[in-house]
Amino acid sequence: MNRETEIKKLLIANAIKLISEGGFEKATTKALTYAEPLPEFKMNEVYIYRFFNSKEQLYEAAFLSLDSELFLALKTGVDSIGGFDGDKKQKLYEFFLKTWRFILSNEANCRCYIRYYYSIYFKGNAKESHRHYFNTMVHAFGPLFKKEANAYAILHSVFSLLLDLAIRVYNGELEDNDETRIHIFNILYRIMETYFA
Repeated sequence: MNRETEIKKLLIANAIKLISEGGFEKATTKALTYAEPLPEFKMNEVYIYRFFNSKEQLYEAAFLSLDSELFLALKTGVDSIGGFDGDKKQKLYEFFLKTWRFILSNEANCRCYIRYYYSIYFKGNAKESHRHYFNTMVHAFGPLFKKEANAYAILHSVFSLLLDLAIRVYNGELEDNDETRIHIFNILYRIMETYFA
């Protein structure tokens, strides 16, 4: 890996860490270049502008890297259950468990993702890229739903609720145990079930 790639990766990692810990107010240009330096290398704020043009574009790059990672995990989850033939509820539960474990094992990433997703920064390229990734999930799940159902809106509701419930686990409002997981799955399943073909 060359130095430029290392610096970009480091800036993105710093952005994710700082945004997850304290939001955009904490992710100042000084803080972004201060945390986690590379060995024998002193980074300064110029590198943000050299590689990303602005702090906001660095935030976007951080979100897009998380979005790509999340939707790869979702696609892997769908692939691992081999589609939705057979016991639909059981297959969806298997998919939910894989997704839930992935999200809960990546707290900093999830907190950063949610803060960006619901921020004023989520527009333009980030929104379009996210829509592209999300449409791959709509395509994968589409056969479950009636033709007239708005699969995009349904899955968006499920996705948003899933992220919100993960935050509640991180914050200690919900305990992550079998009972909670079954309860959460049943809520998400009921949202979708009405629209199943």
